[in-house]
Amino acid sequence: MDQAQAWHVATEWMGTIADLDGAAAVLEWDRETIMPPGAAEARGAQLSTLAGLRHRTLLDPSVDDAVSLLVESDDPLVAACGRHAIRERANAQLVPESLVRSLSEVSSRSVAVWSEARPAGDMAAFIEGIRPLVALTREQAACLADGGDPYDALIDLYEPGTTYADLQPVLDDLAARVAPIVDRLAGAGGPALPVREWDIDTQMRVGNDLAADIGFDLRRGLVGRTAHPVTMGLGAGDTRLSTRVDAADPLSSIMAVMHEGGHALYDQGIPEEWRRTMAGDAPSLGAHESQSRFWENHIGRSRSFWDRIAPALASAFPDAAAGLSGDDYRRALNRVERSTIRVESDEVTYDMHIVVRTRLERALVLGEMEVDDLPDAFGDALEALVGVRPASPGEGAMQDIHWAAGIMGYFPTYTLGNLYAAQLADAAEQAVGPIDEVVERDGFAPFLEFLRDRVHRHARLLPTPDLMRQATGQPLSADPFVAHLERTYGAD
Repeated sequence: MDQAQAWHVATEWMGTIADLDGAAAVLEWDRETIMPPGAAEARGAQLSTLAGLRHRTLLDPSVDDAVSLLVESDDPLVAACGRHAIRERANAQLVPESLVRSLSEVSSRSVAVWSEARPAGDMAAFIEGIRPLVALTREQAACLADGGDPYDALIDLYEPGTTYADLQPVLDDLAARVAPIVDRLAGAGGPALPVREWDIDTQMRVGNDLAADIGFDLRRGLVGRTAHPVTMGLGAGDTRLSTRVDAADPLSSIMAVMHEGGHALYDQGIPEEWRRTMAGDAPSLGAHESQSRFWENHIGRSRSFWDRIAPALASAFPDAAAGLSGDDYRRALNRVERSTIRVESDEVTYDMHIVVRTRLERALVLGEMEVDDLPDAFGDALEALVGVRPASPGEGAMQDIHWAAGIMGYFPTYTLGNLYAAQLADAAEQAVGPIDEVVERDGFAPFLEFLRDRVHRHARLLPTPDLMRQATGQPLSADPFVAHLERTYGAD
């Protein structure tokens, strides 16, 4: 078999895996948006079947020789596909198909329980829903660790090559540096928006327009509504993002669109011809989160952003938006508060929430804490780090979808994304110009073009640290992020 034959065999095989992933994503999107509750069991079985087929296809022995040849190629795309294929196959060898299928089925069932338990504040149902999933996740982690640290094995799924030993000093250092900023700025910013009714359907139309304004191609995607904002790539030409809508608070949905929009723009920026290969994605979740946090925090919290969209809000909501300026929205959004909800927390306290979750899920995976201990442990940890205790079950351990979906090891990538986003923002301003000046003059396109060139078009050719160093000219550091907090919030 020569290189050309190997590439032909491998692309057919990778395309099949991509199609199975896309089919699963369609079912998951439907589950999060319009699936009736009674379909939860059947949907779990369907996803389990697809997960089993993917696992079996991934380990297909007929592609062994082809995959081995790919890594020897001089073509960066081909070689990258070979490296990622070898890595995925090695992980798959460690986990039996029966466990893969069980994880998929039980996680789908658990998400269905969570979607009803969270709004009802039913912590007992949530705990019972995730109990079997935590047991399966521990089993998966042990398989992947192959004698090593189980939590490291889960982190590696989302941030390849990264361990808790790598992350702990970053998280601890950041918490120590941010704590005094929180103490100094708590209460800073402007007053909350006046209590008014913001029509939900109109908010969805505004969110759709906003996504298009920042560059999201609505011919190749759509904006939906879910309990927890999410972005899914269902295949080439089909990227979907969702938002959470609160009739009393338009800021929640707008910032969710900006966050998920960052993910969606990344997905649409991957070269289409690479999408059915193993290089047709981001190199890690930290890289992906750098995009969502760039758009949410560095663009979405800027003065020029709110000056730009305030007229659209005034037109869409003539009563609710009456008398409100762009600065009113921005100052209300950027108020520093010790709040319980991660996705609605301000930029200064956000990483404290990540530290809480990282420590707790590590303890769960290692068996140092049991599922029944989670509600009290979550409240204790949040109070110790953020300075506030959940007032209701919905504000506590069940607020995020991650644990209900069996996604553990993911949370630290949010902080990595924050750090990379601050470095990208500095590099973008050096290359393009100050955010407020550029957005006021030229809109969002110059920054999307910058990210397309520095990040998106490279897909999964480079490991995240190399990609970000190439994009920003700097190694990973918390300094730009801390300087951004001081500069942004100290000014108000």
